[in-house]
Amino acid sequence: MTVHGSRRRSRGLRLALTTAIVVTVGGSSVVFASPALSAPVPVRTVASAFTAQECEGTEYTPAAQMLEISELRLKHYNDGNIVPLYGSTDRGASLATDAPVCGIREVSGVGAKSEWMYCTDFDLDPCSGVEDGLPVDKEHEVMGPTEPSSGNLTLTENDKLVISWLLQNPATWGNDVSGNSSENARSARQGLVWCISDYNNPLMGEFRGLCDEYLGTAEQARIVTLMKVTQTLDLVRKTPTTGSLKVVDTAVFTLSTNMYGKQIDVRASGGATLTVCDKNSDARLNGNNLTVRGSGSGETAIDLCLTAKTGGGYSVIADVVPDAVENLHWNTAGAQCQVFASFDTVSPRRINVEASVEYSAIPVTTTPAATTPANTPVIVVPIIPIVPVIPIIVPAQQQPSAVAPVTVIQAPTAPAAVAPRQATGPRPTAIDGGSAQQNSSGTSGIALAGFGLIGFAGVGALAIRRTRA
Repeated sequence: MTVHGSRRRSRGLRLALTTAIVVTVGGSSVVFASPALSAPVPVRTVASAFTAQECEGTEYTPAAQMLEISELRLKHYNDGNIVPLYGSTDRGASLATDAPVCGIREVSGVGAKSEWMYCTDFDLDPCSGVEDGLPVDKEHEVMGPTEPSSGNLTLTENDKLVISWLLQNPATWGNDVSGNSSENARSARQGLVWCISDYNNPLMGEFRGLCDEYLGTAEQARIVTLMKVTQTLDLVRKTPTTGSLKVVDTAVFTLSTNMYGKQIDVRASGGATLTVCDKNSDARLNGNNLTVRGSGSGETAIDLCLTAKTGGGYSVIADVVPDAVENLHWNTAGAQCQVFASFDTVSPRRINVEASVEYSAIPVTTTPAATTPANTPVIVVPIIPIVPVIPIIVPAQQQPSAVAPVTVIQAPTAPAAVAPRQATGPRPTAIDGGSAQQNSSGTSGIALAGFGLIGFAGVGALAIRRTRA
């Protein structure tokens, strides 16, 4: 661990240095220099003010003046410097900002990019407040640009390697996992950085237990070893070595790497399914994130299995940003201000490898449905229901008893000794499926329409009517 004492500056010294910085910005021949600073490189000139984008995982709405890049802040931006915007937590209108701090810079070929900057000195002023569109420290003093730096002079080379790794990888801190995606994740990452830069600071007393548990001497040594290894990533097709596969078969790819514990983005094209073959204990694939277990500089080979449902060409792509200290930015606004460390998330050195396989579709044999020749006549056979004729059976005349008086009118009949006369005229037929009807003089026929036909009594159809009152 790096050991150092308190480095609080007096307000008088801070004022003197601030004056020198302001004169420099104003174009005077007075030059402010620091061993940790390097001259900014002009990148572009933005003619008018613009609104900066928020950093990843910001959980509140920053004030408008924090996001507006104008006046002196616009000049600092045009000079190629990073411009502090706001802190990790909501302080309202307060000029104090909580680490880490969101800053914006110009990236060649990309444009404005906002990224989190982590403090590497517990005691120093962030110098990242905003007042009337101007950069100020917590004493309301106007600050000069937050310029590129060679790093915090109190840190050893191994310290820088560990901090660089911490800003590029998730790590455990109590119940949280470090990262940029939320306030808690950023707080965990900042705490881990301070374990390296400020372990012996009295203000870190209550956190040393966490430092020892999650970032002790052994873990730091492991990280330093990782950072000093030339990191590799390779991907080749294993099965089949040549030719194509049927869609029912599995293609095998071998990924080799010595980037242990780092999330490697691995994905298959065309909706194919990708898994770690045979539940390899040295690797874990969570979604598209592959993590390989191991140590040292030697590579570990992991077999990945690919399956597809349809024929065609499929690719497996592995992509990763190696843990390189070159991807880290260091920035500060002067000796009395915080030295920030920020990871370049836009244009870092990347390793991207790809391998492909071809699947041939399985032919599907189908039996064609029987068809009728176009000129074959179609015979339609009507279905004629057989409907029984139900005769009406009329009982012999009887005198009703104990029944309401009813007048019974008997139709004319032939003498009893004479055989009944057969019905004359055509038989009634059903029309369009409806009931046929037949009228007789002086009576109303009793029609049985149940099956589309009318039934008649064989002898003398009777009509029964109620006597009108």
